[in-house]
Amino acid sequence: MKVSKGNNMPRRAAVVIPDVPLFLIPHVIQNGIRMHGEEVERVTIKKTYMHVYSLSIRTRSVKRELRPAIPHAKYPAPRSKGRRDPA
Repeated sequence: MKVSKGNNMPRRAAVVIPDVPLFLIPHVIQNGIRMHGEEVERVTIKKTYMHVYSLSIRTRSVKRELRPAIPHAKYPAPRSKGRRDPA
């Protein structure tokens, strides 16, 4: 069993997209990066048969304080008003 350190979120399962034709691989990868953003850790492409491939997109955990407040936003979540930074 893997124990997470600090405020990291638990690891998510890889998104597997089976039976992707060769000419659609760039489009599928582009959509995966748009959906997951900076959380993308690894993209694996395996040939299944002829010109058809299987894609796997693995994401990594992101510290909660760095996670965007709005999904797919490019800025970190705002801090709550009742919480103070330790001096």
